[in-house]
Amino acid sequence: MIRATIAETRAFESWQDYQDALKRAIAPLTDEQLQQRLRPELRTPGEIAEHIVFGRALHLHRMLGEAAAELIPLHRWDDDLSRTAVEIVQGLDLTWQFITDCLMGGSPTDDLTEQEAEIVQTIWGLLDHDLPHAGELSLLLGAAGLPGVEI
Repeated sequence: MIRATIAETRAFESWQDYQDALKRAIAPLTDEQLQQRLRPELRTPGEIAEHIVFGRALHLHRMLGEAAAELIPLHRWDDDLSRTAVEIVQGLDLTWQFITDCLMGGSPTDDLTEQEAEIVQTIWGLLDHDLPHAGELSLLLGAAGLPGVEI
């Protein structure tokens, strides 16, 4: 296995671990826990989790266009409605399906085409958006005495 393949495999495995940890942190939360506001100016854990789904859906749809039309309903997730833990996990699963099916194809040894370079940029954008919000979510959950996003 060449170095690029090892690096890509490890990065993707780590991202999968993060996805699983995010779902483990959100799935057991009650509606009350999702809507608990630590301070008036801070978002609730539910709002942060919904924003992660929203950001993924928006980013993926911009990159994939009509191939990601199924994600359009998730563009409304930055509204004032509250979703259940089940709905949030379903949103994470749906966006993850697009990440794995549409963005993680090809071989690390292939020369990048212009489209593949955009895919790499999209992957970085997704990670750059997800990870700080997962930290924010973990902090709020921990402050409430709940398990956070542990990888």
